[in-house]
Amino acid sequence: MENTVNGVEKFIEVAPDDAKKLYMQRIWAMNKEEIFHELMRVHGESSKLLSLAQQEINRLHDLLNPEDGDALH
Repeated sequence: MENTVNGVEKFIEVAPDDAKKLYMQRIWAMNKEEIFHELMRVHGESSKLLSLAQQEINRLHDLLNPEDGDALH
């Protein structure tokens, strides 16, 4: 468990319990159209984060393996 704290989890922002509860209450009060809009918003944000993470992986790979050049891009 201690190893997990030193891993990726330390970089993930965790919302306070009050914020989570308010968000869930807001979701439960939404109609189908609002839920779909929220789903698309969250999907878009997660796609951006995944893209940024992949760019960082590529950058670090290039730093560690300069002889590969742009082979991954």
